[in-house]
Amino acid sequence: MITSAALVMWLVQAPPIVAPPIGAPPLTAPPREWNLAGVFVLKQERFLTWVPRIDLNRPFRGWEYELRPVWALELTPTHRRLSSFSLAALSAPGSDPGIGLVQPKLQYRVPGTEVRVGVQTTILSFFSSAMAGGGKVMRPMGFVSGRF
Repeated sequence: MITSAALVMWLVQAPPIVAPPIGAPPLTAPPREWNLAGVFVLKQERFLTWVPRIDLNRPFRGWEYELRPVWALELTPTHRRLSSFSLAALSAPGSDPGIGLVQPKLQYRVPGTEVRVGVQTTILSFFSSAMAGGGKVMRPMGFVSGRF
């Protein structure tokens, strides 16, 4: 009862979410793969993704969506017992100029599916004269991704 009441209150207070723009994002380059001495496979991918953001100067307008470029790098061992595990890093520009976002991940691909389970953290890097190259590491958290 308390949980459902808290959920209802949270939904009532949440800002209205506007759907992302209709239409497919522009085409991106296909992923590239390199075989590293038969021990690892390195995969690089660049793509565009829709991300929600809120303009802090006009928060009354609610959430907006923008197209943001993402660069992904994934290192997977070729050994058959370890091939389900991989290290990945996603890099994207932050919400404001001078802020970079990197997400290192340790992930496990569930055999026979496209589902990935793992642990990730977020690192924010500030590239402005005021912050002098500082950064902030967020708390690690688990994730589940893939096609369901």
